[in-house]
Amino acid sequence: MNTPDTPAQPDIKKSSRTLFLSAAACLAAACLYYFCTTQLKDPVLICLGLAIIVLSALPAMQWARTEQRHFPAFEIFMLTGINFYAVPMLSGHNSVVTFPDRVVTDAALTMIVFQVPAIVAFFLARGRPARHPLLVEQLLPDRILMQTQTGMWLNTFYLYVTTFTTIVPPDWTVGPILHAGFAGIGIVCAFVQARLWGEQRLNSTAKFICGLNLALQVIFSFSGLYLISGISLLVLFLISYVTACRRLPLLLIAACLPVLAVLHNGKSAMRTIYWEDDQQPCLSLTDLPGFFEQWIQLGLHPPEDEAEERKSLAANLLERASLFQMLCLANQRIPASLPFLNGETYADIPAQIVPRVIWPDKPSPHLSNSRLGIYLGLLDQDAAEKVSIAFGFIAEAYCNFGYIGVAVLGALMGWVFKRVVLLSLDAAQFSALGLLTILLAAWSFQVELVMASWLTSFFQAAVVVVGLPMAVARFLGWR
Repeated sequence: MNTPDTPAQPDIKKSSRTLFLSAAACLAAACLYYFCTTQLKDPVLICLGLAIIVLSALPAMQWARTEQRHFPAFEIFMLTGINFYAVPMLSGHNSVVTFPDRVVTDAALTMIVFQVPAIVAFFLARGRPARHPLLVEQLLPDRILMQTQTGMWLNTFYLYVTTFTTIVPPDWTVGPILHAGFAGIGIVCAFVQARLWGEQRLNSTAKFICGLNLALQVIFSFSGLYLISGISLLVLFLISYVTACRRLPLLLIAACLPVLAVLHNGKSAMRTIYWEDDQQPCLSLTDLPGFFEQWIQLGLHPPEDEAEERKSLAANLLERASLFQMLCLANQRIPASLPFLNGETYADIPAQIVPRVIWPDKPSPHLSNSRLGIYLGLLDQDAAEKVSIAFGFIAEAYCNFGYIGVAVLGALMGWVFKRVVLLSLDAAQFSALGLLTILLAAWSFQVELVMASWLTSFFQAAVVVVGLPMAVARFLGWR
């Protein structure tokens, strides 16, 4: 009988070819669409925007074309360049069109300066697979992995409790630890279930239960009028499914995108109605049908003062995930009117290694974000303590060291991802290294964070997703 780490893939060559052709068709269609609809007039800018799309998709295309079996964490990471940078640029995002063409050109080149070294470093890096049993062997027995539906139910129940009850107080000291633990359980269990589904190893009942839990978790996440956590869960589930069966569920994607676009379209109006002092709405479970009905109506028919800004639902969905304007802002002000920071926002990264239990007053990882906001003139000192702006670590690298810093960051990211991939080549997917690649893929969507926040949150999640199973396996004698 197949285990979760020995998937049945009778014809990987055929499925990989189908996936490659599907991805190539999607890439060609996207490039053609933005070439025909872009608001940019300068042909050089258009070419740069399309180049960012192609470079973002290149590693994933190579992964599919060459039938590689490693989990595509780096490939997923690179794909985020499309929606966070290329699409806002080519679509004429509201906060991008205010910059002169020269600045937009410099920002596009900054992104390419990151992408090229990252891809080159990833393809050139060499290494050997890890051999230590604790790193490469499956941490938990098959009978435990096959019970991941129970884990999905646990995460669904936790989300229900924290969303609709006060059993877990918002200011509870242990709250962040509980949240990290259940988030880790949710990520791993959803990934396992999606993989089993992609390998056609779930019966109809199991598929229904899995789909129900996924839908409930997404709905509960959306009820706070934050879409990113629910979308991230959907994308991770989709990635696990696609990497298992190597085909795109086009019907599911076609069904989800319009719904997400409508919700994005109405999110601002809903926040105006439901948010008080920037607090999430207090809802009961029975309020959800009316809540989402109102949300959909506002998404389909936004207020007149917002209608002009929301001409295209699909474009609005993608443009909202924009970091390109931060690259523009950084290129416009540095070094023309401000000097480079020379590593100032990286200064607190070493302190994050020390547990807060040992160093209660250690610097917050969010200080780097505040420094950037104040330095670029977006926030004053008081606002910086309350407001967090998405900069992304590419803009952060440029603010510190310019193009050299961006190139070094790209090469470093490509090398680190490749080293993890090489170490995990002979590892079971649910070994310590296999779980680490899953976590890297999940954290690929956190590109809006500065490096200190990204590393800190990744470390905390790794303790739960990788460290805890390793400890349990060792304690119970499974490894």
